[in-house]
Amino acid sequence: MRRYLQNRWIRIAIGLFALGSVPLALFALLSPVMPVLAPLMAIGTLLWMLTFWPAVLLLAVGIVQVRGER
Repeated sequence: MRRYLQNRWIRIAIGLFALGSVPLALFALLSPVMPVLAPLMAIGTLLWMLTFWPAVLLLAVGIVQVRGER
């Protein structure tokens, strides 16, 4: 596991996934409490959609790179 987390592409993929997922999760959790935040769900969803697939691609590249080092 340590070898995977030391790979640059995997770290970028995790950061990119967090960048898109954390705001969406916060808006989803806070929108029932604060209905004013409900319109921001569209921005959070768009951010998630723009960051999810690049994160998956970079994660796959990192995994292939680490497995190729053996």
